[in-house]
Order: sequence, then structure tokens, then C-alpha cells
Amino acid sequence: MRMAGYFEHSLEKYGNNVTLTRDGRTEEFKAFVLPLRRRHRLYINDRYVPAGYFDNRYLLYIGPCSHPLSSGMMIGHNGIRCSVVTAEEFTSHNEDIYVWAILMPESKAEEGYYDNYGG
Repeated sequence: MRMAGYFEHSLEKYGNNVTLTRDGRTEEFKAFVLPLRRRHRLYINDRYVPAGYFDNRYLLYIGPCSHPLSSGMMIGHNGIRCSVVTAEEFTSHNEDIYVWAILMPESKAEEGYYDNYGG
């Protein structure tokens, strides 16, 4: 079995249900979606942020290569719509294994965060 096959088997067994809206169609499949623990040492909106603060605004997506993503696409997860900020395929030994992406829930994007630079 190829590496991608092992990964897709894990997704089917342990992954979360997600929906992808692309070209007016909705696709349903499994992927891993979890909070992205991004550390900041910056001032957010001119407020002091202590070292080690975790920014929970974004989500990490890891899914199958059969569903490629690009910036601006919409992913649904647990009733939350998220926009794709950035996405890339992970390749090993000349084989596409999975797609990883950074997602931003729509409700967070509307709040005007200082580093909202996604699609």
C-alpha cells in the first residue's frame, strides 16, 4: 500500500466530517481539523500579550490530496464555516500524501483581527 493509502485509511477511521464548497458544488469527506496553537510575542491591537500566549483564532486542516484546497475556498466543520487562508500539498518520495491548510472561522474574520491576511 502506498503512503497516501495508509493516510486515507486513518482519515476514514479517525477523521472529522467536513464539507468543501467548490464551483457551486458541495463535497463531503473526512479530514483532521484542530486548533492551530500559534505562539505570539507581539502586541495584538496595541495590547500587551504575554510570552507563551496561544492564539486560537485559526484551525489546522489535514486532509486527502483527492480534495485539493486553495486560498479563499470554504470548508464546513462542526457547523462552522471556515475560509482557507493558505494550503499546500505534502509530498514524500515523489508521492502526494496529504493537503495541509490554515483555516479561519468566518466569525473570527469578521472581527477584524490585525493579521487577517487570508484570501
